[in-house]
Amino acid sequence: MMEKFKNEQGNIALFVLGMLGIMMVLFIFIVNMGFALTVKEDSATTVQQASMAASSVLYENVRNLIYNYEHDTLEGAVQAFFRDIEEKVDQKAEELSSNPTYHDWSANEIELEAFDIVLENELDRDIVRAKLMDILQYEDIEENVIDMAKQTISQNGGELAGAELAIHNNRIYVRASNEMESVSYDGFMEGIRKKIYQESAGPKIDFLEDIWTYDSLIQLD
Repeated sequence: MMEKFKNEQGNIALFVLGMLGIMMVLFIFIVNMGFALTVKEDSATTVQQASMAASSVLYENVRNLIYNYEHDTLEGAVQAFFRDIEEKVDQKAEELSSNPTYHDWSANEIELEAFDIVLENELDRDIVRAKLMDILQYEDIEENVIDMAKQTISQNGGELAGAELAIHNNRIYVRASNEMESVSYDGFMEGIRKKIYQESAGPKIDFLEDIWTYDSLIQLD
């Protein structure tokens, strides 16, 4: 009788240990699923910030180039290829600020949008387009955009290996990944590494494809 009772105790102990093992495996699986979702969100943040930062650098470089050319060079002062463009941008920004459509936009976002609209209109003039392309050829604007995308990806813990920057429909797209490393238990899910890719686009820049001279798809690694 005692031997039978001991056998039953042993079987119960083995059953409990087995259930604990199964529960631990399920727990590790759930933890890794949650971790994957977190890394996916991290990756989304990485590419969103990279595309926005790259777009901002493009805006700032082109805007500063035009304004400095007009103010700081003799040819710019005499020829005035971009006559009153700064004033037109200020007027357009004021107009957009009073438009309910832009009520939740920051002052910087409105100014960039105003610059975008004004420059796109100015590029309809052949003499302006020709002069802008002429002065752009001596600048490293595309390189600055690419470097900013790389820098932002790295700062957010993203992977440059396999990352891409693309120009499409007048937007800067960035595709990159953050890497997930699995949590393991007793060899289960041990050593699993996976790059989780996401893609994001910056704001539409109406003049982007007019001035972009590099390839439309660039590998960032």
